[in-house]
Amino acid sequence: MMGRKTEEFAKTAQRGFTLVELLVVVAILGILGAIAVQEVTGHIATARVTAAEAGVRAIQEACTTYYLKYKKMPSSLDQLVEGDDPILDGGEGALYDPWDNRYEMEVKGGKAIIWSHGAKEDDESDDIRSNVRKVKGKIEG
Repeated sequence: MMGRKTEEFAKTAQRGFTLVELLVVVAILGILGAIAVQEVTGHIATARVTAAEAGVRAIQEACTTYYLKYKKMPSSLDQLVEGDDPILDGGEGALYDPWDNRYEMEVKGGKAIIWSHGAKEDDESDDIRSNVRKVKGKIEG
């Protein structure tokens, strides 16, 4: 016959989780966490591309405004953020893409072509450009 304290201890011990049950729960939580991290990482990459596209459009519009104001294209992107009345809001920071690379500009035939190097600075395949269309795999400006 068990004493009263021993019976209470046995009941309390039966109410707890076993080590195997806890390990299963931790494993499930780990798997769900890994899936969530992959989903968030994919959305971050997409958001950066979208932000770079918006930045290229904003700089392109600022170049157009600069042209209308001064009757010439800017010779550098810095001219868009300098002075008391800058054409492009955001100061020097507006000239950098989401990967902390500076946007580039080339004036061709009276048009400013703006681009971001994307995530891979040395790989043109992920460049984000303005006023450019792809025709049969070739880039035309």
